[in-house]
Amino acid sequence: MSRRLSQFYGMDIYTEQAEYVGKVEDVILNLDKGEIMRLTLRSFKTRRLPSEDVRKILQEESIGYPDIERVADIIICKKDPRKSKKREKIPTLEAAE
Repeated sequence: MSRRLSQFYGMDIYTEQAEYVGKVEDVILNLDKGEIMRLTLRSFKTRRLPSEDVRKILQEESIGYPDIERVADIIICKKDPRKSKKREKIPTLEAAE
């Protein structure tokens, strides 16, 4: 099934245990592969963010697309990224190529 990228923005995200996580604020793409990499719970476009804030959003307030279980009227993910004890290592843009 295909979906327009614009349809992701504002979608509600829940865990498999029916816990509300938040809304999709931004979508990070790998343009070379044509794939979604991450969905963020905070937007990058409202203002210039220091690199520390960007790192925090990527590590603590975003969900890697492999952790998404299902996308329909809502998004179901495996876990709430804000409650995760172990911080996920985010690949750099060079590593994603």
